[in-house]
Amino acid sequence: MSYLSILPDKVSNTYEGKTLSLWAMYLYLIAMTFRSLVHTFADDAGLNSIASIIVFPLIDELDPNRIIYLFGSLWGGAQIVYLAFSIIVILKYKNLLPLVWLLFAFDNILKLGVLQLRYPGSEYTTSTAPGGIAGTFIMLLFTLIMFYLSILKKKEIHGS
Repeated sequence: MSYLSILPDKVSNTYEGKTLSLWAMYLYLIAMTFRSLVHTFADDAGLNSIASIIVFPLIDELDPNRIIYLFGSLWGGAQIVYLAFSIIVILKYKNLLPLVWLLFAFDNILKLGVLQLRYPGSEYTTSTAPGGIAGTFIMLLFTLIMFYLSILKKKEIHGS
């Protein structure tokens, strides 16, 4: 079995990994586009409406939700930058696809670590959010499988 480099010597738009990994990236980026735009532009940064975080009460006439939504929107902005980089890779530099899948896998590993260290408890949420521990673990497995498929070289056609 032949493997592709995660950091190729020459960057090009020639992708030699498994096609499923490339098509999965297109779908992943569609979902990432939605997520990034919601986190950036929704009034609640998607934190109440999607992530199921409770709305906190006013404290001395100050709304703590405003600062929480600010950080959610900043996170969405960072996701848009990551999304733009990923779109550039799949449009212009496809042989860097294994690196992008590896970065997405690492992102999920970090999320799981942060969730383990910082999860405040179910009293802060109204239901199970799609980005919770179970969803993030599933996405970690998915990104690791797609990374593996992206470094597997397509079978070479003999006689051509």
